[in-house]
Amino acid sequence: MEKERKIKVLMIAAICISVVALGVGFAAFSTNLTINGTGKVTASSWKVKFQNLVEVSKTGTATEVTAPTINTNDTNIGDYDVTFTTPGDSISYTFDVKNAGTFDAELTSITIPTPTCTGTGATAEADATKVCDNLTYTLTYADGTALAVGDTLAKDEVKNLKLTLTYSATTTAEQLPANDVQIGNLAISIIYGQA
Repeated sequence: MEKERKIKVLMIAAICISVVALGVGFAAFSTNLTINGTGKVTASSWKVKFQNLVEVSKTGTATEVTAPTINTNDTNIGDYDVTFTTPGDSISYTFDVKNAGTFDAELTSITIPTPTCTGTGATAEADATKVCDNLTYTLTYADGTALAVGDTLAKDEVKNLKLTLTYSATTTAEQLPANDVQIGNLAISIIYGQA
């Protein structure tokens, strides 16, 4: 029994030595690889705005009754009022549209309405037609190029625009109104979406 016990002890010792030898052998042929890092998501913003509305440019006897203003959100130019007296009168405003956001933008829609005219007095309808037939209302880039759906406005890009209302210089004496005519429907809509 003593012999069996020695054999068992030797076998256990041999197994322990084998396990230790395997562990040392495994450690000798292994490498611990580690990947470390951090990440961050920064805040994004969408902001296409108007800025830098400059002085009016007048032609002929055109007068500016009320100068336009840019609202506090920088998304609306409004409240301007002008008066034309003679054919050839014209008034223009230049301003910038800026992409102050973090995404590129694209012009997805532009609506430039046809001005409406409302006459007064006995010749109201005829006067309204005479005036509206001789008005031109445009919004272009400052170089005269037309705005078009699909035009891009990259992040931090600024484009200069020009708004012009003109009473045609080719208006004849027969086309002049007998009484005052109010001009309306001058609300232009420009929509930018993510490019």
